[in-house]
Amino acid sequence: MRWSRGWTLTELLVGMAIMAVACAAFASLLKYVMRATTGVRAQGEAQEEARQALMKVEEALAHANEIRVASNTFVEFVVDLDQSPNYNPDGDMDGDGIPDYRDADRDSDASLLMPATAQWRAGFNLQDDDEDGDGKIDVMRRLWWDKPERKLYLDMSLDEEAWGGRRQLAAQNVSTFTLTYFGSKANALGRLIDLNGDGDVAFDEMDRAVPTTGMGNNNGALDLANERRYITYVRIYLGMDKNRDGKNEYVVETDVYPPLLPLKSR
Repeated sequence: MRWSRGWTLTELLVGMAIMAVACAAFASLLKYVMRATTGVRAQGEAQEEARQALMKVEEALAHANEIRVASNTFVEFVVDLDQSPNYNPDGDMDGDGIPDYRDADRDSDASLLMPATAQWRAGFNLQDDDEDGDGKIDVMRRLWWDKPERKLYLDMSLDEEAWGGRRQLAAQNVSTFTLTYFGSKANALGRLIDLNGDGDVAFDEMDRAVPTTGMGNNNGALDLANERRYITYVRIYLGMDKNRDGKNEYVVETDVYPPLLPLKSR
């Protein structure tokens, strides 16, 4: 009878050590692959969420005809009555036979002369912010970033109702959000306050250009209505941290040019 030689303790230990090294290497490779896959997926999801958020934000801001509050994380602005969810484009508010979507003066008050403090309630649609005649601004909107919640919100107020009832979530996992305001030297209001001569009017130039050159008060904020009249476009900087690891998976910057801003502020 022939006896087969078995494994010695040393051979078993060596084999186990080799196996442990191989398993550790495989585990490390698997961890790297999983981390890379997760990162790619998070980046793709962050990019899509940022795209969806920008669509909502740009659509809202593009209709702004007056900015009432301007900070780096919050903006409040007026839009025309046609942005109200209650607006009926085929209606006829003044009964003149012209449907509202074609009527330049929906409430037929363009010829009214009112005190300067109340003139916003009359005129053609662009100038008239009170087309339903109740003495209140028809439609206002807000956009802001809640930093602790890492969420971006949009809100709407009809006829100066309390804010919050029409609030909607524009995006979550927003790790960075900044609003920057610019004017233009090409705009009549900005011709004299382009202090550095670059063709753009930065927010600090709107604020620093005090009378008689400009209408600012040089206090570091766009807190005057006349300062905000210079604004012709808004720059949005948005960063998404989908997996909340402290690093942005996706960052985007875009400019929104509301065409009615420079027209109404002339």
